[in-house]
Amino acid sequence: MKKYIAENFLYHIWDEQHLKDNIRTVSGNKIEILFQGKWNTDAGPDFVNGIILFDGKKVQGDVEIHKYEYDWKAHNHHEDKNYNNVILHVVFTNSQNAEFTISENGNKVPILELQLNLDEQIDKLWKRYGQKPFDISQQKTIECLLIRDLQDLNKLKSILLNLGKERFLKKCKRFSAELYNSDFNQILYEGIIEALGYGKNKMPFFKLAKLLPFQELKTFINDCVDYQDIFFIFMYKCGFDLHDYSFSFIDEELLERFDTVCSQFATRMKETLQKDDWNFFRCRPQNHPVNRLWQISPFIYSALKQGNLINSIIALFSYGNSQKIDAKKIEKEFSNLLSKGDHPSIGSSRCRDIFSNIILPICYVYAQTLQYDTLQKVIFKVYGDLPKLSENYITYYIHTLLNDGIHFRINLQMQQGMIQLYYQFCAQHECDNCVANLK
Repeated sequence: MKKYIAENFLYHIWDEQHLKDNIRTVSGNKIEILFQGKWNTDAGPDFVNGIILFDGKKVQGDVEIHKYEYDWKAHNHHEDKNYNNVILHVVFTNSQNAEFTISENGNKVPILELQLNLDEQIDKLWKRYGQKPFDISQQKTIECLLIRDLQDLNKLKSILLNLGKERFLKKCKRFSAELYNSDFNQILYEGIIEALGYGKNKMPFFKLAKLLPFQELKTFINDCVDYQDIFFIFMYKCGFDLHDYSFSFIDEELLERFDTVCSQFATRMKETLQKDDWNFFRCRPQNHPVNRLWQISPFIYSALKQGNLINSIIALFSYGNSQKIDAKKIEKEFSNLLSKGDHPSIGSSRCRDIFSNIILPICYVYAQTLQYDTLQKVIFKVYGDLPKLSENYITYYIHTLLNDGIHFRINLQMQQGMIQLYYQFCAQHECDNCVANLK
C-alpha cells in the first residue's frame, strides 16, 4: 500500500466498496454496508444518507472520510453540528488507536480503518484512480433490475413520463395544502424567495418570506421610492448591514440611503432574522443572499405596485384553444419578468428552476381551484414540452444506473420522472418493489 494516499482516492475506495466481506469497526462491531451513501458535493459530511448494519441493527446517516482519525478534530468537525448525523468515521489509518470519534453533540461515532479491510483489487484501483480527482461519473452502480427485466426498452420512456406526472401532481398537492393557511400570492412569493437560497440558505429565505409576508410587505409600498427601498427592507429583516459588504453595486449614496430607509421603517419591523441564521460557508458571490436579494427586488417591487402577484404570472398562460402553445416562449416571458433592464438578474438556470418547480405547479393548482380546465391543460402541456433542467447528482446517477436504456431525448417531465424514481425506489434500494410496480 502507498505510504502517501490522497483523500480523493479514499472516496473511490468507499464509493466502490472495495472492502473485505467481513469487516469490523476498531471497537469490534461487525458492520455490513447496505448503502454507502450519496456523494455530497456541498458543505458537510462526504457521503450522506448511508445505510449500515451495526451488529445486525440498521442505522441510516452520514459517513465522513479522512486519511487519519485526528483529521476530524483538525477540520473542526467536533465543533460543527452539521456532522452530528455521522454514523461512521472512515479513516485510512487509525494512528492514535482511537476507539471512537466524538461528535459535537457528544455522540460516539464508530471508526472503520480502511487499511485493515481492503479487498485484493486495491493495487489495480490505485493505478486507475490514485492520482485522479473524485468524479461522480466513477460512482459505483448496481445492475438495474428494471432495465434488465424490461422486454421493450421503449417502455422506459412511458415509465419516466408517468413518474414525471406523479412528481408534478405531488408538488401540486403540497402547494394546495398550503392554501389552507395562506393564499396564492403568498405561496408564490414564498416559493420564489425560498428558491433564491439554493441548498445552503433555503431555510432562512423561507423564514424571511414568513416573517415578512407579501401582504405585510404591501403596506410599505406607498412609502417606497423604488425597488431599492424594498431591497433595504429585505436586508434589515434578514439581519444584514449593507455596510458589511463590498458588492460592486454598493456605493456611498446607496449606503446613505440604506441608513435612512432602515431608520424610517425600523419600528415596523421588530422581529428579524439574525446573521447567524445564514450559511456563508463556500458561498459563491453570485449566490450570496445579499446579491440574490438585490437581483430579485425589482421584480418584487413591480408585483407589489400591481398589488397582485398571481395575476401577473397566470397571464403568461393566456392561450386560446386555437393558439399553438409555445412552452419555451412562456418560460422566456417569465424570465423577462424577473429581469428588469440592465439590473443584474438571477440567471437563466435559476429562472428555469423556479418556473418548473414553483410557477407551473402553483399555477396548475390555481387553475384547479377555479376549475379552469383549459388553463390546466395549457400548464401541463408546457410542463411536458419544456427541455430538461441542468443535471444534478440524482439525474447523473439515474443515467449511469440505466446505462444504455435511455436512447431518447430527455425532456423536463422525464427528468422529473428520473428524480421521482430515485426518491421512491433507488434511494431506499427498493429494487423488487420498483420492478413490481413499474415493469
